[in-house]
Amino acid sequence: MAYKLRELVTSALEKLDPKIVESAKTDSQAFATLYDFYFPKVYAFVMSRVGSREAAEDIVSDIFLRVLENIRSYEERGHGFTAWLFTVARNVIFDFYGSGRKRELLPLDEGAQIRDEGELAQPGKLAEQSELKEKVKTVMDGLPERELCILQMKFFAGLQNREIALAMNLTESNVGIILYRVLRKIKPDLNNLF
Repeated sequence: MAYKLRELVTSALEKLDPKIVESAKTDSQAFATLYDFYFPKVYAFVMSRVGSREAAEDIVSDIFLRVLENIRSYEERGHGFTAWLFTVARNVIFDFYGSGRKRELLPLDEGAQIRDEGELAQPGKLAEQSELKEKVKTVMDGLPERELCILQMKFFAGLQNREIALAMNLTESNVGIILYRVLRKIKPDLNNLF
């Protein structure tokens, strides 16, 4: 039930997106609506890319500060606000890495904040999840930057292939092919985990 409600709210907001973005150029309340909607997606994406919660919080703050500073120059050209926002996010992350920091992947449970409390309370489940996360992290560490970024946008930020394509300056079919190839390439490694 909660999933369907979330899906309806997401769908409704996506349909209103151009109007909200236009309003956000001059109205702080509209910008707050954009922030509230996009924050979880951006935060999950950034958390999957950096090695600490503090760094992720700083980067997400920088991302939304840049968006706020540049939203007046944003024009809808058929790409959508989501693609523009994640392009800004990628640029801020590149700036972060450009300052001499090594790419680190955060444990998977840090990027995906949704957890069942009852499941976490079981010691056997905790040990199993911890081992699985470590193995998946090892598989992901071996991926080239572009493939890793596409996987993170798809599975951590929940973006559609079209949005990823626009943010990465690729075609939608190219994103689909890359996802297919990466998943096929890592499937044997992931199958060995179970």
